[in-house]
Amino acid sequence: MISRIKSPAKQICIATLCSLFVYSSALASEPMPIKFNFTEKTSSSLAYKVLELAVGKLDNKYELQGADVVYPNTNAEKAALAEGKIDIRWGGATKVDDTKFKNVPFPIDGGLLGYRLFLIDGERQAEFSAIQSLEDLESMIAIQGPGWGDIGILENAGLTVRTGPYNQLFKMTVGGRADYFPRAAFEAIAEQAANVDDAPGLAVEKSLIVHYPLTWVYTVSADRKGLYDDIMKGLYEAYDDGSYKKLLLSDANVKLSLEQGNLNGRKVIELPNPNMPEEIKAIPEKYWFKPQNNSW
Repeated sequence: MISRIKSPAKQICIATLCSLFVYSSALASEPMPIKFNFTEKTSSSLAYKVLELAVGKLDNKYELQGADVVYPNTNAEKAALAEGKIDIRWGGATKVDDTKFKNVPFPIDGGLLGYRLFLIDGERQAEFSAIQSLEDLESMIAIQGPGWGDIGILENAGLTVRTGPYNQLFKMTVGGRADYFPRAAFEAIAEQAANVDDAPGLAVEKSLIVHYPLTWVYTVSADRKGLYDDIMKGLYEAYDDGSYKKLLLSDANVKLSLEQGNLNGRKVIELPNPNMPEEIKAIPEKYWFKPQNNSW
C-alpha cells in the first residue's frame, strides 16, 4: 500500500482555509454594535432600559455601545445620527425627514410623556390653582430646553416659551425668568427632589395637568432597515410576553408619579400635537398607558 504524502504547501493552504473558516464563524457570531449617546444619566433612564430589554429579545444579535463622545443636547444628537456617529437615538416623537430617518412605531413610555406636570415657584401655587382653561394659562411663560419637541406644541396652542440650558431651567423657573417648567409626569417629582437644594422654592404644581399626544420613540437612519425591523420586533415581543409592562410599572420614576402625582385628581388642559407623526398616531390603542386608570 502506497501512502500519499501531502506537500508542505498544500498543508499550509488547508491550515489557512481552516483558520479563515474559524475566524469567519467567530465574526458571524459576535453581536453587532448599536451606538447611542451615552451620558451620566443614560443607564438609569427608562428609554435605555426598554431598549436593553428589546435588544435582549434578539438572540445576542446586537450589543449596545456608548458613542465615543457625549452629545450635549437634542440638536447635537440628531446631527450625530444623521452623520452616522450613532445608530439610534430616542426622544419625543416628532415628524422626521423620512429620506434620512425612521421612527420606530412603539411608545417607549406608553404615552406618559404627554402628561405634563409643572415645576413652579411654590409660593405661586395660588395663581396656578386659579387656572381653569388654556386661556388662563396664556399670560404665563413656559420654559424648555433648546430643540425640545414640546416647544412647537406649546407655541401652536398660543403659549409663550423661553429656552435655556437644561441644568439652568430649574433656577430660571424660581428666579422669575419663566413661570412654569412643564415636565412629564414621571420626570417632575424626581426632578423637583433632585434640584430643590440648588433652586430653593422649586415645587411640583398641585392642581393641573397639560396633556397632549406624545411619547418617546426610537429613531434610526433610514438606510438601517434591518436595525429598524429588529428593534421593532424586540419591542413588540417584550410587550406580548409582559416584560415591557413589568419594566414600565417598576421604573422608580413612573411608580413615583403614579403614587404621588395625583394624576386622576387634577384639572386637565388638552392641547393638540400638530407634530405627531402619522406612524405614531397609527400605533394601536392597546399600547398606550392610561395613568388616570393605571391601566392600558
